This record gives sequence, structure tokens and C-alpha cells, in this order.
Amino acid sequence: MPYPKDAQYPHLLFGVASKYERMREAIPAFAHWLAGTGARLVGTIADAVPPEHQDDSTKNSFNLTLLEEEYRAAGILATFLPPKIFKRLNLKDGKPDPRPVPVEHHHFLLIKELLSVIDSSQSSQSQQATPHWLAILDDDTFFPSLSPLSHTLSQHDHTRPAWLGALSDDFMAVQVWGFMAFGGAGSFLSLPLARQLAPHLEECITTASIQTGDGILRDCIYSHTRTRLTLVEGLNQHDIKGDASGFFESGVWPVLSLHHWKSWYQAPVEKMARVARDVCGGCFLMRVRFGTGSTSEKKKRKEEESLLSLGYSITQYPGLENGLDDIDLSRVEGTWDEAGRKEKFAFSYGPVRRRLEKGREKKSWRLVDVDVAEEDDSSTTGSQSQSTMTTTTKTQSGGEKEGRGWTAQKKGKKRFRQIYVHKAAGPAVGESMDEVIELVWEI
Repeated sequence: MPYPKDAQYPHLLFGVASKYERMREAIPAFAHWLAGTGARLVGTIADAVPPEHQDDSTKNSFNLTLLEEEYRAAGILATFLPPKIFKRLNLKDGKPDPRPVPVEHHHFLLIKELLSVIDSSQSSQSQQATPHWLAILDDDTFFPSLSPLSHTLSQHDHTRPAWLGALSDDFMAVQVWGFMAFGGAGSFLSLPLARQLAPHLEECITTASIQTGDGILRDCIYSHTRTRLTLVEGLNQHDIKGDASGFFESGVWPVLSLHHWKSWYQAPVEKMARVARDVCGGCFLMRVRFGTGSTSEKKKRKEEESLLSLGYSITQYPGLENGLDDIDLSRVEGTWDEAGRKEKFAFSYGPVRRRLEKGREKKSWRLVDVDVAEEDDSSTTGSQSQSTMTTTTKTQSGGEKEGRGWTAQKKGKKRFRQIYVHKAAGPAVGESMDEVIELVWEI
């Protein structure tokens, strides 16, 4: 999908409920996909209780205006609000609950906040477009690019009540929590559906079968409307723990959202997805298979044949006799914890293939950094046509040894550079030097 330069998305309105410091820490991630897009963010800051409602357990001096300014400095149109409820609503038995209001309740009540922002804009005769979709997110929901997300949403009728989302990729989580849009993947409501729910929000909290924001939303929709969940391919709840490389190297497409990337597993998603934002829109994690072209020796070619998972890694398979031909690339490599438990993950990923031994069977260069160089920036080398690759070996003493690649430079264009690094396992396995691959795109 070509990248639409300077595209605007005012038809998308995003909502998140979280705590003050978590939202400050999340600015870089939100800026990646929200900055300069015309889409708006509304946040309920659960621990920003106004002074008149504070007690010893909720005292704070959080400055929501300052938080909005920090987001706007990052290019994000953001509105942050204190919570609207400060005591738990009565439960089913009518008895008051003295415990603090959970973030999950604020998460569900975002519907009211989002509608309030829309109505305020309309009453003030603002030039802002009326949103088509209201998205309820977790604070670690990440969209590589709004371009493919917007394209996917446009295939659904926003003028009618509609609820779009994804299940957990762990089927046992679906069995426990039920059939619903798991919010980490992103839950999308059309404006007509949100207005149908508005009169019932507080009632829905008191009558829900489970007290998670996603579960309350599901029960409320089922109890008060005829709308049912529409599953959207590419939204990812990502209930996977440990090494997530099997997912990122699987060739899955499209990838509309990611979740749990800084808790259940670790991935530098802002750097990974820069290629989608700055170069190609919907190309994130697409796979490219290529050989070295450096030798006529068949076995050597097979060992050095490579697989690029764009934005995540470059891999080779030196321990396999026939290289990539020995791998069923239609299957996901089961790298994460419990990946082989069919009752959990076969529902989402099908039968997984075995995890390959790092170093012996599989050699990986992982993305560690990206930058954009102007035409006169001599720090970037290796540009030819649309993309080129240079390999550099980093010695133990800190020096560098350049391998095959291109060094010709073209004038008049910016160059987008990805840096992939293979960390040496050590002399015991014959690796004493880190290796670097630079992939350069002319943009």
C-alpha cells in the first residue's frame, strides 16, 4: 500500500483511561501514530482526582493542562480529563462498595467522554470533522500506521451501529472472558452505536457479568442493542509472553495494531514501525526472501540466503542443509512461552513449527535503530535505486570492517536507514564480533 503523504484522519477519535505518569511515559509511542494526523486523543486520568473529591488515598497535584501541552508539543491533539465518578457504583445487590473506582470502569465510561468531546465541537460550530469511529484503547495499544487502519475501517459502514475488534490470540483467554473485543487490540464503535449506549452506561457497570472494561462493554451492547461484534483481521491483542519473534517474522499481514510490547514481551515498536510511517504505509513486517549473489557454490548460497521481516529482523539459517527450503514458511515459528499448546494458540496461529536453535540453526540481525538522512549527510552510505544493503562487522576493539554493499550516493533525496544488529554469542561458538546490516531506502 503506497504511503499517503500528509494524510489526515479527523474521522478517528481515540480514547484511553490510564494514570498520569503512564500517559507521560507513553508520549513517544502515541506520537508515532498520532502526531500531525488530525486524529484526536481523549484520555481519562484515573488518578487525577479533583481536590474536592480527594481523600488521603487520592491526594495528587497532577496538572492536566501541562499534560495536554506536552502532548501538543509532540504534535498530538489531546484532551485529558479527570474521572467523572469517584465512588464505585452500587453493585447488583445494591450495597455500596468502598473500594476505589477501578481503571476498568473509567475505560468503559470513555464512551461518555468521547461523545462529550464530539458534542462540544458541534455546539461550538468547530471546523473539526465529526468522527466516524470511536476507538477505546489500552495505554499500550500501538498502531504502526493509521493509513492501513483507516483503509480497513472504511470497508465498514460507520453510519449504522457497528462494533469492530479482535479476540485474544490465546483461546483459553477467550474461554475465560468470553466473546468480545479485547481492548488492547483496539475496540471501535461507530457513532450511532455509541449514542445508543450513552443512556445506559452507569446501569451497565452495575449489571455486567464481569467487571473488566471490555466485558462491561460487551454486556452493555448485547443488553441494549442488536449489534454484534465484527472481527477485524490485523488487530492484535497479543496475549503472548517471552520471545515474540515468531509472530514478527511470520509474514502476517496486515498488522493494524500491537499490544503488550513493553510488558509481556519487549519490542522497540516505534523504531520498528518507522518504515510504515515514513516510507510505505502498509508494508510493515512484510517478508522478502533474497540470496547473496556472491558465490556459485550452492551450499554456500543456501546458508547465506536471507529472510527480511521488514522493520524487525534479517535472518539466515546456516545449520539447515537446504537453508530456507527446509522451513515451512507458511507456519509461525513457536518462539513464545507455551506456543506449542494447541488449546491456547492453534485457534489464532494454526499449527506452529518448532523453535529453531539460535546461533546454530538460525542467525538473526534485529532492528536496533533508524534514522533519516538529508542528501548532504555523509553518515549514510549504501544508496542505490529504492533500497540497498551494507553489512558492517563491529570488532571487539570497537572498530568496523565493511562488507559487501553499495556506496554510491544519489543527490536530491532523503535516505531512510534501518540498522540491524547480530549480537555475537562469544568465542566459544565461533562468534567474537557483532555484525551490522544497514538497509537504506530512498524517499
